[in-house]
Amino acid sequence: YLVSSTLTIVAFFLLLELVERGRDAGADVLAVTMEAYGDFDEDEEEEEVGAAIPGTMAVLGLCFCLCALLLAGLPPLSGFIAKFALISGLFDMPAAELATAMSAADWTYVTLLILSGLAAMIAMNRIGIRTFWASIEGTIPRVVVIEITPVVVLLGACIFLSLQAGPAMRYMQATADDLLAPLTHSERVLSAPRAGSQ
Repeated sequence: YLVSSTLTIVAFFLLLELVERGRDAGADVLAVTMEAYGDFDEDEEEEEVGAAIPGTMAVLGLCFCLCALLLAGLPPLSGFIAKFALISGLFDMPAAELATAMSAADWTYVTLLILSGLAAMIAMNRIGIRTFWASIEGTIPRVVVIEITPVVVLLGACIFLSLQAGPAMRYMQATADDLLAPLTHSERVLSAPRAGSQ
């Protein structure tokens, strides 16, 4: 979960700078004001229905959608696999012991983990709709390919983690086992032959 969420958050912060480049400084304040007070101009001309989406906005929007799915932990991406592994670790015991072994803190943890994904999805949907679908200013940010490449590489790494979930989980489990048994590592180091001794 740590690896997947770190890669996703880094990609999201890099993406935010590219998306915000095309927004006016007071656009957020104006959007909140219009939403709260219903201050819409009724004499506005209706925009053309079915206007084409520029390529830059399509790529940024797709990257934003992937970030939203990863942060919310929705299937089939690595955020979901990681959350599923966290929850299944709590329930990894015989069914007879499950009812008595699970404490209120465990159930609270599972509930908060699921609700955090729901809250992230609601927040990301609102931001995505406001930014890509119903943008007030309608300006398209100028993005060079070399600027979007790190975002695509980080999201590609998350997709690779999703496709190679089995080997990644085995590696993470072996790492966790080694961390929980520090004496094994120190014994290996201390039992190694000294360098230069014949």
